Amino acid sequence: MLTLCHRLGRLCLSSKGWFPQSQGYCSQQESVQDVIASIIKTAKANDPRLSNRTGKNPVPSKVRETKKQGAPKVIKGHEESEQTNSVQKCAALSSDIASEAEIETAEPVVMERKRTPVPSQTLLKKKVLQELEGQTDEEAETIAFIKSVRLSQPLAPDLEGYKEKFASFVEKMNLKRLPAVTRIISATQTDYQKYILQQWKLRMIEKLGTQGFEEYQKETFAKGHQLHSAIQQELSDKPAEVTPNIEGYWKSLQLVLPAIEHVHSLEDEISHSLLHYRGIFDCLAIYRGCPCVIDWKASAKPKPTLRDTYDYPLQLVAYAGALNQSDYLLERGIPHVNNAALVVAYENGDPAHIHFLDAAKCQYYWKKWLEKLHLYWVAKSKGDVA
Repeated sequence: MLTLCHRLGRLCLSSKGWFPQSQGYCSQQESVQDVIASIIKTAKANDPRLSNRTGKNPVPSKVRETKKQGAPKVIKGHEESEQTNSVQKCAALSSDIASEAEIETAEPVVMERKRTPVPSQTLLKKKVLQELEGQTDEEAETIAFIKSVRLSQPLAPDLEGYKEKFASFVEKMNLKRLPAVTRIISATQTDYQKYILQQWKLRMIEKLGTQGFEEYQKETFAKGHQLHSAIQQELSDKPAEVTPNIEGYWKSLQLVLPAIEHVHSLEDEISHSLLHYRGIFDCLAIYRGCPCVIDWKASAKPKPTLRDTYDYPLQLVAYAGALNQSDYLLERGIPHVNNAALVVAYENGDPAHIHFLDAAKCQYYWKKWLEKLHLYWVAKSKGDVA
């Protein structure tokens, strides 16, 4: 409002505030709208060209040009010249102000946003693979086949050709053995994950020394092996051999083991017939009334959420996917495995955490696993991983 008053004329100060004063067009009782209306009325009375025009923009083009070029010089007195300039300015200002009738009857304006055509996802992925990885169309399509494999559904008929192409792709590498799940996850760690692991190693070496850290790693591996052996004995209805160094972990599992029913397999190896990887899963049993792949983990720190378990869920779904695409389940009369359970036992004996992955969570982690597997085979084809 203050800016508007400046445009209308000089300002005068009263006890109630600032009021525009320009040659008799203002009083303390008048509002700004009254002032504008009075100025426009006076402008029309003094200039017949304004009074003859109607509509949205009553100001002639010449008046607008005058505004841009500056007010012309007049022979009459200074006051009359100033009044004329004020009238012209206010008339030009009024041309930009829509009336209430115009606002009420105005048609809504629809803004159309121009859309840039986006190439299909398949072509986009192929282009990225070609540019960033230097692969041919055939190589890109062959490796992209990985992401088309489902967790528990059979392969789509239109992908049968890619199944054979991918098998030939793996055979050309002359691998002595299919890559293990843990190897694939380790080889595809992000830079951030590698940094965190390296910082942890440096802290442990600083605390224990190089030789002490090596002994710590050997002891941790031995504890894990002994714990798995004791669990396997317990679930096989054999006396469990619990050594003193795993007593805390064993106590942590006492509420979990009784909930595991109808154990089908323990510590068995499986390979994926389509994606060509292998792994050893800990347990295949009934948990919560459905077939589950179960993995045991030992930890010194609490892991109450799946986020705290890092890449462990990827291992579980990788094993489940391999089981579903093999004859392993069919030979044992077991339906598809769409659920998994990650059991984390604690060294201090606190109750273990059981992270149950239902079908929806398994599907989510399966996609994450396929992304890592895709990265691995790309790197393997380029010789970036051993």
